[in-house]
Amino acid sequence: MPATAKHFRFWLTLILVAGVPRILAAFLLPNAFGDAYAYISEVSVLSAKLNAGTFSLTDLYGFWLPLYQLICAVVSVLVGHPYYVAKVVSALFGVGICLLVYELSLRLTENRTASLLAFALIALSPLHIFNSASAMTDIPHAFFVVAGVYFILKKSWVAAAVMIALAGLTRVDSWMLILFIPALQFIEERRVSPVACAILLFPPLFWFYVSWKATGDWLACFTVRKQYMDWLLTVNPGLASFSLKGVARDAGALLLSMDLAVLAACLVGAWLALRRTEFSAAVRDAANTRAALVVNLFFLTFLSFIVFAYLTHKQPIIFPRYGLINFALGLPLLPWTFLKLTGSKPHWRRRLWRAIIVVCLLNASIQLVYSVGFINREYKFGTVAAHLRVQFDQNSGARIFNDEGTVLAVSGIPPENFLSSADAPTEREAFLNYLKEKNVVYLVFIDRVGSTPAKLFPELKHGAGNELFQPVLHARSEFLPEDIWLYRVHGLKK
Repeated sequence: MPATAKHFRFWLTLILVAGVPRILAAFLLPNAFGDAYAYISEVSVLSAKLNAGTFSLTDLYGFWLPLYQLICAVVSVLVGHPYYVAKVVSALFGVGICLLVYELSLRLTENRTASLLAFALIALSPLHIFNSASAMTDIPHAFFVVAGVYFILKKSWVAAAVMIALAGLTRVDSWMLILFIPALQFIEERRVSPVACAILLFPPLFWFYVSWKATGDWLACFTVRKQYMDWLLTVNPGLASFSLKGVARDAGALLLSMDLAVLAACLVGAWLALRRTEFSAAVRDAANTRAALVVNLFFLTFLSFIVFAYLTHKQPIIFPRYGLINFALGLPLLPWTFLKLTGSKPHWRRRLWRAIIVVCLLNASIQLVYSVGFINREYKFGTVAAHLRVQFDQNSGARIFNDEGTVLAVSGIPPENFLSSADAPTEREAFLNYLKEKNVVYLVFIDRVGSTPAKLFPELKHGAGNELFQPVLHARSEFLPEDIWLYRVHGLKK
């Protein structure tokens, strides 16, 4: 078989291995977090304005940076179905990450077998598949960052700057890399590319301009974010301080997505890279070691960012998806560290190989259990949403009180028909008058901190009901336990 044909078949196989589960998950599974439905809503609005020819630059302004939503909106103009487009676009970025992990692993190790094993770990990771098939920015952002690292190793500084700039238009996290890339180029080549610097500066300058154009305040987005965080810490006072249980939960979530074997490989690899960069006699080995050090710098930078944000309460909760960017960045260092360690200590090879297999399989098993439990919980929310979709009259002027974003999104009922605790009074009589004034006919009850109904009517979590609230439907997920009750509101007619 000609080499070109073999090369094509090889890459097609990698694409199918990574792509099939992600594309299927995009069509068959729910989103991995409630924010996804807010992204989908933004995509729908943008695509409608693009289609109608009324789109303007200020339409990009919002709580989140706009690149992912804009990409999905453009595709939606062509094919429709914003919900599935947003999920499939994320899935395709997930496939791209898997291919980049293989390429980076091969560049570091020059070992095809080891690189294929690294590829398999991320291509078949349950948590990575689930989040790749969700309409959020975590996976697209990770793709741009990993692609930036790939071009840095090739010393294509302008291409690297373009990728990091795209990351900076997707999530604000990557703005910390604006000085990082020129610094790396200066260390490597004793020069800095003005073009690359200009490209890296574009995302924050563009976003400040959009914010100013839309609101008159160039820092409006950050003001809104601070207000949201203040509200979150107010309604969840437990998040404003650290507890042993909370820290253990958040550390476990980070390790689950990052993989303990990958974290250990990166920490050991950093020590090996620093030692070998200085003392290695072989030119090729020194080059590979410097490349490993660059990859590790990115891994440790994003890990430090997550930890710093958590310790300063800028991000008081760590969700499992947060560590997926570290998983993608650190995975190429797993085979590199293994080969470096066993190269000098061959008697470690079998024991270290077994330990890596055990840790990775255990982590993947926990990811699978978590993902299945989360999916089951989302389907329970879907049961309530389906009931509302059939029973609620959208044209009646009535409303639904609901604190669960998934129910709102999946129901297909317009958002203006919903109310939540964010705007509701917290005193019992004032709350009841509020429900009466707004003509609320259904109450979706979940016992959560920050929920006004949960605070004022704790008996409703048992389905007891009372003269005002009559239970209609109950759904419960056993793993990741959650009870959700649907009540019909009586006796509050205007």
